[in-house]
Amino acid sequence: MSAESPEERLRAFLARTKPPTGGVDLNDVVRETAPLLPLLKELPPSERAEGDYESFQFRECLTVLTLLGRRLALLDLTPTVAVQIVHLALRSAEEDGAKPPRRFSERAAAAMIEGFVMGREEHVLAQHEREATRHLHPIRIDDDVFALVLTGSHEPEVLREQVDALGRAMLEAGSEIAIVDVSQLGEANRERVVALSSAGEVVRMLGGVCLFSGVDDRWQAAMREAAIDLDLVEVHRDFSVALDRARGLAAGPSSTRRSRWQTLLARLTR
Repeated sequence: MSAESPEERLRAFLARTKPPTGGVDLNDVVRETAPLLPLLKELPPSERAEGDYESFQFRECLTVLTLLGRRLALLDLTPTVAVQIVHLALRSAEEDGAKPPRRFSERAAAAMIEGFVMGREEHVLAQHEREATRHLHPIRIDDDVFALVLTGSHEPEVLREQVDALGRAMLEAGSEIAIVDVSQLGEANRERVVALSSAGEVVRMLGGVCLFSGVDDRWQAAMREAAIDLDLVEVHRDFSVALDRARGLAAGPSSTRRSRWQTLLARLTR
């Protein structure tokens, strides 16, 4: 019996075959694959060759293979390399690295590919999200007015990050008024409304005023669902109307707001 452990055999196989991982460290591949190896060892050789792969005995192992496929996709490996890694993992679980039964290899690869497809979808969506987010940033319109124009379909966490960026930009510029436009944002729902409502809180905390534009019936319904008091939130259907309102506020008396703003700015930046 070989003294090598399955993980050691896997490392040796990977070092020898050098699969084209596109820069992914082989240690990361081993780390993702390691949880599968003990499950493979627990399967009797005779069962791996001609077993009932739908039985409870194989269920956990095949589930982990599906999860492994997802993880390999998130590492941005190709399907061909992912299949190669699974075959090497199966071999590493055999005594002395012998080739595993063909029927089981095919079933294991199929389970892995099922997870790989799911992981690939996640990876592509994440890439699109990052690309879409790259173009989101607060825009300075006038000395006292910033706008955050949100486009696309974004998760609440992304919206909270943009709200934080708006607050930082206003603080650094000493601006007092913000417009958050949702007319081009994806589906109006409670989670997005809650994330965006923090913009009002951030701007008020800085002594400023926050206006929301593009707020149609859908967004108002979502605000009510999120228990946001519409009487306390200044909303407008059109960005142009919100902008006129913001400029009117900027042109009006602001000594009180400016005093609070400058005091806080001095306190935070000194």
